[in-house]
Amino acid sequence: MHKLPKNLLFSKALYLLDRVAIVIRRGMKREMIILKFGGSVITDKKKDIPTINQENLKRIGNILSKHSHQFIIVHGAGSFGHPIAKKFDLANGLNNNPKQKKAIEETRKQVLELNKILCNSLSKKNIKTKTIIPSKTMKTNGPKNIEKIPTEIFDEGLETGKIPVTFGDVTEDNLQGVCILSGDVIMEGLVKHYKPRMSIFVMDFPGVFDRYPTDKNSHIIPEVTLQTLKILKEKNTTKITTDVTGGLIGKIECAMEMAKHSETWITNLDHLDDFLNGKPRGSRVVS
Repeated sequence: MHKLPKNLLFSKALYLLDRVAIVIRRGMKREMIILKFGGSVITDKKKDIPTINQENLKRIGNILSKHSHQFIIVHGAGSFGHPIAKKFDLANGLNNNPKQKKAIEETRKQVLELNKILCNSLSKKNIKTKTIIPSKTMKTNGPKNIEKIPTEIFDEGLETGKIPVTFGDVTEDNLQGVCILSGDVIMEGLVKHYKPRMSIFVMDFPGVFDRYPTDKNSHIIPEVTLQTLKILKEKNTTKITTDVTGGLIGKIECAMEMAKHSETWITNLDHLDDFLNGKPRGSRVVS
């Protein structure tokens, strides 16, 4: 029998080992989780001026630094942007108010500043991020219809080991000039594209309640369905939390679309570490 030269055998062995390594790396591909941090989590949303929640920013960095999942982060604006957007009615597009242009610029400036603060906080835990600015990369056809999500930019971040971070912003709109593009709507688009293992809304309450959470008779709803949404609308339990991006009702509507593509939950920061350890706690949204 003809024997192969030793150098050829060695080369073939290296090739086989390389192929095995590729298969192993593919098998070890990290699970993707898309996170939405509400503005009420990373800021003091009750303030009329931009106010950071420093403690929660530190907690987010501490939690994420312990886990090796592939993350995409979306965040809300809270006290960065909401007060100005509401005052100048930016959610309803351009009008005849000459001060609107300056309000748009200031809102964009504030939400970008919040993004920088969050990313800088994460960098202190050696978490590398890549910011995607919606007002520069996305356009809308109405507040709930993104013309195109620039997934190639998100992919660039993921491929280089960075966490893509984006946020609610004032974007150009083909129908009304400008609109408030909420982080919830962006998250819905990302989930439909990437179909992550899990999608988590991190809020200031540990889930969805049958009445306002501070009511002593309130109870958490473990599974949120279309029927749940109808009941909540009738009860108007979300009145206090309604903002220029649609509040909790709008969040649940986005979450129901997301649930068709990903396991989707609403929870709070206290339970995030449990989620990332495979022990979800909160309200699961089902379509």
